[in-house]
Amino acid sequence: MNDTGTSADVVEQLQQFGLKTYEAQCFVALSRVPQATAREISEISDVPRTRVYDAVEVLETNGLVTVQHTNPQVFRAVEISEAVDTLRRTYESRLRSVEESLETIDPITLEETTDVETEVWSLSGAEAITTRIERLLSAADSEVRLLAATGVDDSVAGELAAAADRGVTTAAGVIDDDGLSTPDVPAVDSLGIDVSPVDELGFPPVALPSAEAVLSSLLLVDGRRALVRTTPTPTGDNERAICAAGETNGVVVFVHHLLTPINR
Repeated sequence: MNDTGTSADVVEQLQQFGLKTYEAQCFVALSRVPQATAREISEISDVPRTRVYDAVEVLETNGLVTVQHTNPQVFRAVEISEAVDTLRRTYESRLRSVEESLETIDPITLEETTDVETEVWSLSGAEAITTRIERLLSAADSEVRLLAATGVDDSVAGELAAAADRGVTTAAGVIDDDGLSTPDVPAVDSLGIDVSPVDELGFPPVALPSAEAVLSSLLLVDGRRALVRTTPTPTGDNERAICAAGETNGVVVFVHHLLTPINR
């Protein structure tokens, strides 16, 4: 019995959490039935029967499968919510281990250093960019200004609210078909700017990653850190972001100009 396309997708996703191909295929097969023998798992997953036992043994060790020691043995996947919790704990434990290991590595100091006032770095990938935005917001001391054209992620909204709770002056705006609106985030004020200059300029003329890139958000933190985000392009390029630091940095000055109300 062949896996459906959806099952194949789940197998690929489980592999990203450390399961090998046969292990992931066996777990997906078991998650589709109340219980099964090795022969039945093999028929559902197309995993060779001789490899099913090894795969299921690993799954049992990882807390994802239970075994009934009858003849023949019968296997059952734990509930999906339990499996997700187990994978989450395992993943978080591995991340903590990686973090601890990286922190113990001796740093190397290079002779040449870069002036922070001229730093402009690019970042790729939606998850990485969202993580960077969250970190910038969590480190804000005095003021945050955010303009988004594609809405505000829940995690970003949470950091905006947390910044406001810390006493940071926090303003945000979302551009939609009806113009500029304030996101539904507690304690966050309206951005209060004229968005027409943004619409007219399109993507800022700095470190343009692609001629087809479309501006999706601008972020200014404490007047000295800026992030410019673009959407994926029709040709398949990932989301990109330009990160800059320094009050006199050209990108920071540019973003500050766009996000400052005209009546100031």
